[in-house]
Amino acid sequence: MENSVESGTKRDVNRENILKIAQEIFSKYGYKKTTLDDIANAVRKGKSSLYYYFKSKEDLFQAVIMKEVDQLARELDRVINRNTEPVDKLRDYMLTKINTFRNLANFYHALENDVTAISFINDVKLRYEQDEIKLIKRILIEGVRKNEFEIYDFNLAAIGITMAIKGLEMPLSAGNYGNLNLERSVDVILKIICYGIMKR
Repeated sequence: MENSVESGTKRDVNRENILKIAQEIFSKYGYKKTTLDDIANAVRKGKSSLYYYFKSKEDLFQAVIMKEVDQLARELDRVINRNTEPVDKLRDYMLTKINTFRNLANFYHALENDVTAISFINDVKLRYEQDEIKLIKRILIEGVRKNEFEIYDFNLAAIGITMAIKGLEMPLSAGNYGNLNLERSVDVILKIICYGIMKR
């Protein structure tokens, strides 16, 4: 009995190691250009031993994506459950989201690039967007309850803020704005979200 527990643990460690290395290789070369041979060589195992853990390259990529999705969900959950004021929570949420975006290359490449041949990506995308709207809605409801926000349609407000954050992810992570001060950028956007652009 002890032996099977031990081998189960060893199997988990091996699987995690393959996932970690696959995550690095996929993020460096992308899904299409990466081969199972590349990953097997990096893990220093035969390709057949990868099939012991994963059915195919797509299966392995899916496991990498789900690992990144779970990591992002944990980070955002931590922000949502912090005992901070709603406006600070919204700010922390945006910062955490964009910072995590910089580190989870595979998930975002899969969302942004043409990996639509892989059917699970669309399901993940849909579930992820719905989860994000729910999280933002929780912050907004808390803000109204604490008399900090005035919102008439929580769903519409949550969708708008989610889309604003989504629009910032790419430019603030790479591109021309990648070297901007992230905190200052988030503060400017948050000010627009919370106070608008009308002169008072």
